[in-house]
Amino acid sequence: MTSSYFDQWLDEYNDYMRLYEIFGDREYLDEALEIRNSLQVIVARAEQHKLIVSKVMSSQMHAFGQAG
Repeated sequence: MTSSYFDQWLDEYNDYMRLYEIFGDREYLDEALEIRNSLQVIVARAEQHKLIVSKVMSSQMHAFGQAG
């Protein structure tokens, strides 16, 4: 994922939050929270992927299913 992709999502999040602050409409807050939750999932998956790649590239043996 490129940083511009995340920038677009963060811009959209900020836009919805600003609309919520201005108008107080719960739908804007719900949209903002949905975007934030989606970003958190993407970041968690990216971190897990990075961990898997580092273990695959490592010269050490790692037990299957063990984190860290």
